Amino acid sequence: MTDKRSSHTSHYLNDAFYDRLMQLVDDWRLDDGVSPSLSIDGADKQACERLLFAEARLADDLRLEQWLDCYSDKCVYWIPSSYPASDPRQQITLEFHDKRRLQDRVARIRTGVAYSMHPVIRTRHVLGNIEYWRGDDNEVRARASFIIDALFNEKHRTLSGWIGYSLVKEKGDWKIAVKQINLIDADCLQENNTFFL
Repeated sequence: MTDKRSSHTSHYLNDAFYDRLMQLVDDWRLDDGVSPSLSIDGADKQACERLLFAEARLADDLRLEQWLDCYSDKCVYWIPSSYPASDPRQQITLEFHDKRRLQDRVARIRTGVAYSMHPVIRTRHVLGNIEYWRGDDNEVRARASFIIDALFNEKHRTLSGWIGYSLVKEKGDWKIAVKQINLIDADCLQENNTFFL
């Protein structure tokens, strides 16, 4: 079901947003590690960790409407096709979705006729080595390693890499503003990645 409040275009995906996205890419590299001066307090860390684990669990359980609620209304879900990631304005990506496009994908899956979900895919996300640090005002940044085990059409497949997150607080709850999934084989031929990573 499409949210009637959603616009047909994303007014927030402008050059300033893309410039900030590329600053995040630099920051997520953690060339010098996480500075102790950017540490976040224990309560925020626990809340952010609950969000990341819930988002992975809801994707695994195909509770996609609740999964969407993990994301900010001004979010980007990005899977680069290069390793390391390049500017999405200049290079084709495997996926680049704003909130509206994520809602469209969930609605398509819910039709029951999305061929990429026949048979229904089963996944399990494992997140580890999660690091958190303060970003801009009202923002926490995080980086996590991941492994996803997927079963589709009686075939197992394993995906791995790392994820960069920008988390923002909205109405008292932490939400995902940016999720960048960096597959270790992003620059290689991909199979069916139409499920949520």
